[in-house]
Amino acid sequence: MMGKIQPLLLCFSLVLAASPVPAQEGQVSVLTLERACELAEKNSITLKKQALDLELDRVGAKNLWAQIFPSIGVSGGANYSIPLNNGAPRADPSYTVRVGLSLNLGAGLPYTMANLSLAYKKGLLDYEQVRRQLANQTAKTFYSLLVQKNSLLVLEGAERIAADQLQRDRLARQNGYLGELDFLSSSLSVENAKLEYSRALSNYRSALGAFLTTLGLDQEEEPELEGTVEIEKLVLDAEGLIRTGLSRHSGLAARRNEIERLKNAGNETFLSAKGPSVSLSASLGASLADGFEDTASAGISLSIPVDPWIPRSRRDQEVQRARTGYEKALLDLWDQERTLRQEIRNAVEALENTWTEVEIARLQADYARRAFELAEQSYRLGTMNFLNFETLRNRLTEARQRLFQNELDYKILALDFASSLNMDIGELKDFSYGDIETGEGGER
Repeated sequence: MMGKIQPLLLCFSLVLAASPVPAQEGQVSVLTLERACELAEKNSITLKKQALDLELDRVGAKNLWAQIFPSIGVSGGANYSIPLNNGAPRADPSYTVRVGLSLNLGAGLPYTMANLSLAYKKGLLDYEQVRRQLANQTAKTFYSLLVQKNSLLVLEGAERIAADQLQRDRLARQNGYLGELDFLSSSLSVENAKLEYSRALSNYRSALGAFLTTLGLDQEEEPELEGTVEIEKLVLDAEGLIRTGLSRHSGLAARRNEIERLKNAGNETFLSAKGPSVSLSASLGASLADGFEDTASAGISLSIPVDPWIPRSRRDQEVQRARTGYEKALLDLWDQERTLRQEIRNAVEALENTWTEVEIARLQADYARRAFELAEQSYRLGTMNFLNFETLRNRLTEARQRLFQNELDYKILALDFASSLNMDIGELKDFSYGDIETGEGGER
């Protein structure tokens, strides 16, 4: 009896290994997670557009002198007088050339310059956030494809087992040891296994093709994905993450940058509306009528507004509205920090619960495997009908696929949590205490 069971166990041992199918030399390339992230960053349209905006912000921040650079203009003209009386002498044309320069200096100019620097800082934060989100999404898609690939191996193994079982049942049917109903059920089981594998393969190729498109790769190559879904049980210190994570959270960093911008904008509005402004002007011109002798002029003016100082006037309300925006941003920051504290605690708890689901899925996979082994023996001895045997065999396949999915859920949850705190998984481990349990998808 053990001699008959051994081929089945060998088949499932190959499935449990879940190692990538060897690539044929010269035909299939290998795609790792690191390479996928490099290609995603290189070919991302969103990241390229973000880089263009960042360059504009950089030019503005590095050339603040442009805010006090004067306006320079050159003008020229020609005048010709036509007499209406026939006897009047005709006048010669008159030509003039003038170069003008003007400069306006407002009291809020320093805050305008400060906000240009803040705009560049915000651009850097936005660019880094987009880049990190892109890497995170690429990793999640890559791991999802690995799980689909491992599920394919499970379904392929189930199809081989069903085909081997059909071959044995055919011999048993010919020798009169198996009834027609069990033989027909065995034949239908093979077809169902083929259909399940075909559907899963189609879904995998479709998802892989979409992934390759985002990476800028040719879909016809269909590279071999190289990697495993490794997970570790993270017993995290939520309060430690709150103390450190809030200072690194990209959303809070952007919020603080916006608060500083609104503060500067409020000061700029106040000084621009109520502060004095100085205007400088100069011009140099020449006229043909004067023999192109140069004429120069210069002027300076000081303007002090009065109406903004009148309470509840239109411009006074504009100043108050600008300052209100700053105060509202402070309230939003406080509320966001409070919300993020709770989100961190919830994420830590979610990781613990998801790990429990992984452990339960592992037990279910072990029980399903053992139940299948016992069912196979009972079916060979004739003490179990085929339908019950097939049910336990399908439960084993489902249990393995469920385990793959639970491990993927845990991996994605950890990736998203680390990304939200501007960390990677390695940095997140620094806030883990106690024993760390590890697991690797497809190697049990």
